[in-house]
Amino acid sequence: MNRFFLALAMILFLNACKSDDEGQPVIDLTGKFVIPATTRDTVLFATSVDNVSIPIFISIPSAATNLAGTVMMHGSGGNWDDSDTNNDGIDDTIEEWELSSQNEQWKSMLDNEGIVSAFPGSYYRRGTVENAGDWKNPPLQFEISASFIRNYDAYKTLEVLKNLVREDGTAIVTPDNVAIVGFSHGATAVQSTLFDTSVVPVNWEWSQSYSGTLYTNEIRVPASLPADGGFRAGIMYYPGSFHNSYYGNPCSGTSIFQTYTDFMIHVPSEDSLTPNTNCMLETVGNNGGGTATIHRYEGANHGFDNSSSGIDGGSNALARTRSINYLKLKLGLN
Repeated sequence: MNRFFLALAMILFLNACKSDDEGQPVIDLTGKFVIPATTRDTVLFATSVDNVSIPIFISIPSAATNLAGTVMMHGSGGNWDDSDTNNDGIDDTIEEWELSSQNEQWKSMLDNEGIVSAFPGSYYRRGTVENAGDWKNPPLQFEISASFIRNYDAYKTLEVLKNLVREDGTAIVTPDNVAIVGFSHGATAVQSTLFDTSVVPVNWEWSQSYSGTLYTNEIRVPASLPADGGFRAGIMYYPGSFHNSYYGNPCSGTSIFQTYTDFMIHVPSEDSLTPNTNCMLETVGNNGGGTATIHRYEGANHGFDNSSSGIDGGSNALARTRSINYLKLKLGLN
């Protein structure tokens, strides 16, 4: 494996000149991430919300340029190969910067399709290996929130992909041809990333409710769609969907949620989160916005994509096939 690690400050190339002494144009690589043509895997670091430097594992399947891209949002188990060293049932260490088994499988699938994949790690640099224990609830949950933290990570990763270039300045990823995929907590983050902020009512108060307590001061506004464009489409696997009433209550008809682009969603029947997802889908149907392609899996459980937890009667393979076909369709690879 050809892998190298670069810090943001080390890969900003400054070139204020417009031409050399013979009048030949000089490539301006200011603010770009210059990746050698031989590099396939790399880990970059980029500053996200709260000035946290998040690690982003990026796989570039070939030396080609102007490729399609996908941002992959990990679930509650985190981005990396990890372990429980003190036997308390909660993982507490990671193998830097080795992707989890599930992420490795997706990396390989996307490599095979010639799609650049980027895996931002939202947890580790914020103080936890996984979304577990005390991190499930306030105040720690607010530090890794799928509603108003991880969407900033997603857009920062999109920005990084848009700025990947070769030495001659040619873009590695076509800027307007990137999708986003997420699992569980990461799928909830996909929802918040694709939320259409242009529909927010005047004087809307951003808040969340946990166990009857309403939080407002700790809650951020959602990440806005970048001026140079967002994601082409999204894929969600078994999301939470409720967002603790961040967008209003989807099951009482008060939610403002809608997306600015189309998405595919995989919904398992044996998942306690599915009722809220059904409410979200009804909200999307009523509010408008992006078109939802919905797939339901009878007998499948939450987390069925992860093959280590069982394939739930073939749901794993079927959903992956549907996802890859959807990505190829939306990214113009058919």
